[in-house]
Amino acid sequence: MSSLVRFEIKKICSRRVAQVSFGAILAILCVILCLNIVQQRTPDPNQVDGDLVGTAAIAQMKVSADALAGPVTNERATEALREYKTLLDEYKTLLDDEGKVKDEYRADPGDAAISEKVATYWRFNATHGAYLTLLLRPWMVGYQMPKSVAATIDTSETVDLYGQVRSNITDQLDATEGTFTYTDAEKDFWTSKVDGVSTPVEYGYAGGWTDFLNLAQYLLFALLVIVIACASTFNVEYREKTDAVLLSTKLGKSRLGKAKVVAAVIVSSGIYWLMAFVLLIVPLMFFGADGAGLHLQIMKLTYVYNLSLLAASLVCCFVGYLAMLGLLGLTLALSARMRSSMGILAAGVAIVMVPLYVPNLYNNLANHVMFLFPCNALNPYNLFDMVSYSLGPVVVEYPVVIAILYATLFVGSSALAAHSFSKHQVA
Repeated sequence: MSSLVRFEIKKICSRRVAQVSFGAILAILCVILCLNIVQQRTPDPNQVDGDLVGTAAIAQMKVSADALAGPVTNERATEALREYKTLLDEYKTLLDDEGKVKDEYRADPGDAAISEKVATYWRFNATHGAYLTLLLRPWMVGYQMPKSVAATIDTSETVDLYGQVRSNITDQLDATEGTFTYTDAEKDFWTSKVDGVSTPVEYGYAGGWTDFLNLAQYLLFALLVIVIACASTFNVEYREKTDAVLLSTKLGKSRLGKAKVVAAVIVSSGIYWLMAFVLLIVPLMFFGADGAGLHLQIMKLTYVYNLSLLAASLVCCFVGYLAMLGLLGLTLALSARMRSSMGILAAGVAIVMVPLYVPNLYNNLANHVMFLFPCNALNPYNLFDMVSYSLGPVVVEYPVVIAILYATLFVGSSALAAHSFSKHQVA
C-alpha cells in the first residue's frame, strides 16, 4: 500500500499544471504579503498631516499600543474618552464635522498658539486613534465617526463599557433585519457565551497576530491550488486508457482507489500547511509575535468567543484545513466520475471564488447557506461572529457546523471516489 501511495504522490506532484499553479499562486501570495508590509500606513505623531509607511508605520503602531497597554477597565475607558471629549470641546473651532483638523489650519495655522493646538490634537489622534475606535465601537451605529459617537456618551460618571458591549450584542440578537435573525434558543445560547468572556480585556500590541487574522482569507489560494492539482487524480487513468490495465491487477480494485485518496490528502495537506505557514510567518517576522495571549476582543469588543489571538489563529487555520479536506473530497469524487478535468476545475473555482462576490442578503435562510462556503468560513470576522444554526432547542455554533460539514463531506466524498474508481467499467 505504501508503495502505491508514494507512486501516486509522485504522479500528482509531477503534473506540470500542478507545479505551475502552485508556483504562480505562491508567488502571488508572496507579492500580496510584501504589499501588505510596504503599504502599512499610520499618522506620524511628530508631523502634522504626515504619515509613516511600511516598517516605520509598524514600529509606531507598536509604540502607540505599548503606551496604552493594560486592562481596559471601565475607569480607564472613561479617562480616555474624557480626554478625547475635552480635546474636541477645546479645539472645536479647528475641527470639521468628522473630527479632523480643518484644511485651512493644517495648511496655514496662522500663529504659534493655533499651530500648537493643531499639533497637540494631531498627536493625540495619531497615538490614540486605534484605542479610541475600539472603545467607541460598541456605541457606533453604522458608519458613525468617532467624534459624533463620543459626543453622545456621558462621561460625568464612570462609563459602563462592558454593559454597553452587552447592550450592543443584545440589540444585534433582537434585530429583525440584518444578516441573521435569531431564535429564542440562539439568543439564550449567545447570551450565555457573552457571560463567559473574560473582562476586563487586556489591551496591548499584537500586530502580527491581528494582521494574520486580517489576511487569513487568502488561504483560499491554497484551496485553488489543491483543486487544480487533484482534479486529474482519477480521471487521468480514463483519458490515458490506463484504467483497463490498473483495474485488472491484483491490487487495482481493492487498494489503488484508496492509495489515490491518501496520496491526494498528503499532497494537499503539504500545500495547505506550507501556504498557511507563509501567511503566518511573514506578519510575525515584520510585526512581531508580541501579544499572542491577548484577548480576541482587542480586535472587536463584541466578539463573544473567549479566545486568545494565538488560539483564534489556530482555530482559523484548522477550520480552513477542514474546508480544504471537504473541497478535496468533492474534487476526488468528481474526478472519479468525470473524464474531463475542466468541469471539475470550473466547479471547484466556482465554489471557492463565486461566493466572494455575493453580498449578505436580507434573508436568514440564504445567508445561512452562503456562510457554509469556504470564503466565509475562512473569514475570521464571520468565523468568530454570532453565527449559529439551530434546530428547535439545539444550537450549534458556526465553527462546529463548518467542522462537521466539511469532515463529513470529505469522508463521504473520498469513500465515494474510491468506490466509483474500483467499480469503474472499462470501455
